[in-house]
Amino acid sequence: MSHPQAPQRQPTTSETDRYARTIHNVAIGALVACPLLALLPPRKLDFFTWGLIGTTGYSANYLTREQTGRSIWQHVNGTRASLMQTEAAASAAAAAAPPIEQESLNKELQRARQEMQRLRSEAVSVTEQVASQSQREAWKAQREKEIQDDLDVGKGFGEMITDQIWEVWNGGKKKEDEDDG
Repeated sequence: MSHPQAPQRQPTTSETDRYARTIHNVAIGALVACPLLALLPPRKLDFFTWGLIGTTGYSANYLTREQTGRSIWQHVNGTRASLMQTEAAASAAAAAAPPIEQESLNKELQRARQEMQRLRSEAVSVTEQVASQSQREAWKAQREKEIQDDLDVGKGFGEMITDQIWEVWNGGKKKEDEDDG
């Protein structure tokens, strides 16, 4: 025999609002905290890092959908076409639209322009990240070459570490530079 279940009560409006506010705040927190956690040492691309990247994307998508009613994917796929359609519709309807409709069309056009500006700034941010990563790769290659050169000369790892500490401590001057000056 099955047990009868008690009827479930519906949440009140204040509970629903509090829940929505909490989810919004958690999404903002995740959008900030996840990239910071991913950048902390040790920086490696493992399952944990992919989870942080996914959580960041999910939070950004949630906040975008909450703000605009469309997900990031919908914005990416339809931004250019919808902006052109919106601008064409706004200019065509501006002459014949009543003041209330024209105001809403102007707001929609402004929102579309802001979204386009946001996407442009994101593209610049991604470009800067790629440039920064390529600089890091160049530094790594240079450092590996220096290590190989030191090994070829016959230095041990202890001596290389001591030289590196000396160089950092003296603001980039190597031991040989000190002896010459």
